[in-house]
Amino acid sequence: MTIKKYINKFAILCLASTALFSCSEDKMDEINKNPNNPTEMSTNLILTDLINRTAVQVSNGDFAFYASLYVEHYVGTHNQFYQAETREDGQLAVSSTYNNSWNGAYTALRDAKDVIEICSPEGKEQGNTGNLGIAKILLAYNLAVLTDVCGDVPWSEALNAEDHMLPHLDKQEDIYKEIFTYIDEGIENLGTSNDYNSIGSYDLIYGGDVELWTKFAHGLKARLLMRLSHVRPNVYDEVLSEVAKSFTDATEEAKYVYNGGSSINPYALLWTSRNQYGSSKSLHDMMSTNNDPRISAYFIPNLNNKVLELGENGQNKQDQNKYGISTYFKDRENATQFLSFHELKFLEAEALERKAAGSGKAAAIEAVKAAFEYANLTSEEADDYISTITDFDLNRIMGEKYISFYQSEAIEAYNDFRRLKAMNGGTHPSYVNFQNPKVEKFPLRYTYGGDDVNNNVNVREAYLKIDIYSDNVWWAGGQY
Repeated sequence: MTIKKYINKFAILCLASTALFSCSEDKMDEINKNPNNPTEMSTNLILTDLINRTAVQVSNGDFAFYASLYVEHYVGTHNQFYQAETREDGQLAVSSTYNNSWNGAYTALRDAKDVIEICSPEGKEQGNTGNLGIAKILLAYNLAVLTDVCGDVPWSEALNAEDHMLPHLDKQEDIYKEIFTYIDEGIENLGTSNDYNSIGSYDLIYGGDVELWTKFAHGLKARLLMRLSHVRPNVYDEVLSEVAKSFTDATEEAKYVYNGGSSINPYALLWTSRNQYGSSKSLHDMMSTNNDPRISAYFIPNLNNKVLELGENGQNKQDQNKYGISTYFKDRENATQFLSFHELKFLEAEALERKAAGSGKAAAIEAVKAAFEYANLTSEEADDYISTITDFDLNRIMGEKYISFYQSEAIEAYNDFRRLKAMNGGTHPSYVNFQNPKVEKFPLRYTYGGDDVNNNVNVREAYLKIDIYSDNVWWAGGQY
């Protein structure tokens, strides 16, 4: 009897312990959940985050900041920007330089891929073709920025850590084929009706207007087709076909507008916090030669010492308070351009001019007018300036395009220069006169991000193999 009593007590104790353990496990599962880091989310919210990240970390961020120095829109006046300005290997060739934008680009690509999966068959928002199309266009945009500056990068095996912890690199030529596929599919998705509500205000570019997203997609395709003009001669009819389906004026361009409070133009924020930029003498000289009235907006006195002094590219002093700056650094609301109307018209002008000398003039005039409007100058000032141009040949078209990119499109200025240099047999194209004396240290590409160089043997091997000063990316005639 006594033994049975103890056995019963032991059984009850075991059952109670089991229940308590189970309860504790359930409670621990709840405790371990972070309500601010959900595992599932509406694609509207993911796209908002994706657009924000694309604007701040990919269109801007390190990729753009350093491109501004390489194309001599600015001079670097302090710390790492000064080292880049004076072309120090310890800044240009190390993997840490672009790591933030590298990671930002891959995070953006992951977000875009998540939206695509959620909106595709078997996904929780299957049939949401509007958001699906936007995600594919943004994926194409981010992937293009990444491969344009870095060449071959991990892609087909990237974003899939379960199967590929150490993704291999894809050839840029293959990546470009996928980019065009995403754009074409995105355009098709955007043209397909669905029962979902519009993304509306969650879309910080177009407010859910699928027609404008479609126009952006066609313009993006025109840009990337022109990028291939060295490896694919006679691509110009394709460029013109896409331009014709894109923006009709500047109100339709793809840009991210900051409110100046909770969101701030990254260049203004960078100057306020670090003050590492100054005015470029080579850009000023180029504009002065043409009596360009935009000089008054592009060059203003340094905000600290009130003096307008120009930085001699590659030879300026390391001084945060010496050189003049740009009005862009004062404007906390100035937009980040994904694709501007003036760029689109310059693409049209170049394509026409390459097909037949003299045929690009009308489009070039429209482009210059749009560039003046973007720089907040009047149409009368634009007309007066245009009247002084005697020949809108290819050099002048590209020179005007380079100047128009000054505000926030340095990455495209960098891409254009490398493309035209390749098309010019590897010699410096004459549409722009860079003054940095270390011409042999102009970086033809960016290094890979430090996180992947350190943790992925495939990226590390590519990083050690490439010479950034001599190895072009594929579309500029290189191997990788």
